[in-house]
Amino acid sequence: MYQSKKNAMNKSLIVNNNIRINASVTRVWEILTIPEYVSKWDELPEDFGDYVISPATALKWPGHATVNVVELELNKKLKYALYLPAWNDESINNIGYTYTLTVDDDGHTWLGIEIGDFAILTEGDKYYDSSVNFGRTASQKIKELAEKKEIAL
Repeated sequence: MYQSKKNAMNKSLIVNNNIRINASVTRVWEILTIPEYVSKWDELPEDFGDYVISPATALKWPGHATVNVVELELNKKLKYALYLPAWNDESINNIGYTYTLTVDDDGHTWLGIEIGDFAILTEGDKYYDSSVNFGRTASQKIKELAEKKEIAL
C-alpha cells in the first residue's frame, strides 16, 4: 500500500509506504541490513564492503551525499539521517529514511518506510517527488527479496 502526506500548504513533505510481507520479521531485517541484499534495492558506496548495517554505519558518496544510521532497534527500526552538500546547510540533520517492522494481530509482517520531511528545503518538492518513486520501488523489491525462498545447498 502506498501513501504520502502532502498538505495543501506544503508544510509537510513526507513519503510513507506500508507493505505486508509474507516473511518473518527477522528475514525482512536481513534484507534491510545485509549489504548483499541492500545493494539489490538501494545504492551502496562502491567501497562499502560486506559490513552488516550497524549503529556506527555511515554511507558516504564524497561530494554527493552522506547517510548515517541514527537509530537501530534490532528487528524493529532502522533510521538514517541524510545530508546532501547541495543543501548548503550542515544544520539540516532531520531529513532521512526510517524503516519500521511490525507484526499485526494475524501474525503478518509489515514494513513501513518513511522518507522526509523535505518541507524545510528550498527545492523540497523535487526531493519529495523522487522519494515517492524510491519508496514505492524499494518496498516492492524488499518484499520480493524477503519472500523469495532460499535454496539450501
